[in-house]
Amino acid sequence: MDILKARQELIQGKTIYDMPLRVVDYGRVSTDKDEQMNSLENQAHYFQDMIGNVKNWKHVASYRDEGISGTQVWKREQFLKMIDEARLGKIDMIVTKEVSRFARNTIDSIQYTQLLLQYGVIVFFISDNINTIYPDSEFRLTLMASMAQDEVRKLSERVKFGIRRSIQDRKVGGGGLYGYDKKDCQLTINHQEAPGVKLLFTLYASGEYGFKKIGEKLKAAGYVTRKGKTFSDTTLKKMLTNPRYKGWYTANMSEVEDYKTHKKKKKPKEEWISYKDETGHVPAIVEEELWNRANQIHEERLARWNKNVLNKEFYLENRSYTSKLICVEHQAHFVRTASGKRKANPVWQCNLYLRHGKKACETPILKEQVLDCIFKEILEPVLEKKEEFLKLILQDYQHLYQEVKTQVTKTTYLEKMCNKKKAQARLLDAYVRGMIEDADFIEKKQQLTSEIEHLQKTYSSQASSSSFHSNLIAIQNYLKDALTIEKHIGTYFHLFVRQVLIRKMEEDRKRLHLQIFFQFQKEPKEVLVDLHDKEPSYFFLF
Repeated sequence: MDILKARQELIQGKTIYDMPLRVVDYGRVSTDKDEQMNSLENQAHYFQDMIGNVKNWKHVASYRDEGISGTQVWKREQFLKMIDEARLGKIDMIVTKEVSRFARNTIDSIQYTQLLLQYGVIVFFISDNINTIYPDSEFRLTLMASMAQDEVRKLSERVKFGIRRSIQDRKVGGGGLYGYDKKDCQLTINHQEAPGVKLLFTLYASGEYGFKKIGEKLKAAGYVTRKGKTFSDTTLKKMLTNPRYKGWYTANMSEVEDYKTHKKKKKPKEEWISYKDETGHVPAIVEEELWNRANQIHEERLARWNKNVLNKEFYLENRSYTSKLICVEHQAHFVRTASGKRKANPVWQCNLYLRHGKKACETPILKEQVLDCIFKEILEPVLEKKEEFLKLILQDYQHLYQEVKTQVTKTTYLEKMCNKKKAQARLLDAYVRGMIEDADFIEKKQQLTSEIEHLQKTYSSQASSSSFHSNLIAIQNYLKDALTIEKHIGTYFHLFVRQVLIRKMEEDRKRLHLQIFFQFQKEPKEVLVDLHDKEPSYFFLF
């Protein structure tokens, strides 16, 4: 749709119902309870009837997200698919019930409606009577979205209050924990799963196995996750370090840092609530001595690993994205493959895919070249003024160098001059005492005078020494290299990016959604990657 032309037609007396539009409808419910599912079906019937009753409109498709929170857009597959279809020019208008069904985050609401307008797509919020084709819609949308977002904030505060009360009452919080059944905020041992937990600690405490091998042994013994999958390294690590398995009550170990993103932040250990439970609310599955021995080995292994990667420049050379790319489906890290035919074109893939193939994980493989292009485009603006930045650094260096150089040169000059003057005094004293002949005195005196004159000339020319200029050029070249994204993308990626969540779009293994979280920014960046063509393409949602 030509938005400008459509707005001019509205001014001339046309209505939105007079325009030939390709229309889709979008609905979302936050739980999968029957009453909400029925509400979603009712919405679908209402939209289809509404669109069908307008002769100039053509119903193109319906998009539904079921049991999904509105605060996290990246989890809403149908929503992202709709945005992608809009980008491809297949939609003119989206109708939805209300702002809170579209997004419960003010920033998301504004950004996505603006993005859709760039694609020539308008959004019609039926209950709120807001249509983004009208110029005043953004102001009204901001008000409505702010109200919806405030409801989420209030809900978050109520949940936090409930958690604090639960801790005061010593109730066990958190979700289901493997090896236990939970009822009325108390844990009881699940006797079918508990032996698997004991086996984990026993194998790890032996010092002979890592998490990968233990996961395989657990599976061979018949112990898998409650979804029937092999335990991932991340899950086993969390289990191994969880004090509840040794019968300790734990709470206040993390908190939701931002109610909009649901991002959790680990608290420092001194703020944890952790003590041996005497009430029976947290029965032990493993002995405390076994738990401590296994965790001591884990800490020692971590220390050795950290020592090996202290040389970050070497470490990041072929591991630019290590520990940062996460497969959403399995909460497993992406790992790099660069052997054999992949040597010239490395790829990153889910750890489960690497170990067990497509049957274990259907998230697509990502070429390192594609990742480099995406993050070069994201990180390049950080250094867009690198020439000015470089100039300021060199100016500071020049002032500092001159100051230090002058101080060092002057100190050296004064020390040498003092020694020469002392030599002159000793020579004169020896001459007066008759210890040397006239000819020797004159010769020595002329020699010392010549050395003093040479020292004075050297000191006066020291400030303009060519060594300073050569040093300055060397530093300038080093900084230019260091400020080049292409050569040091791993360094800058680890400096600015906290993590990247990767998931396939619906059942299509050729379409990926990346959610990029930065160290110094709350809102993530959304990227869609299309792998259908020989040359993969990508675009940023906003």
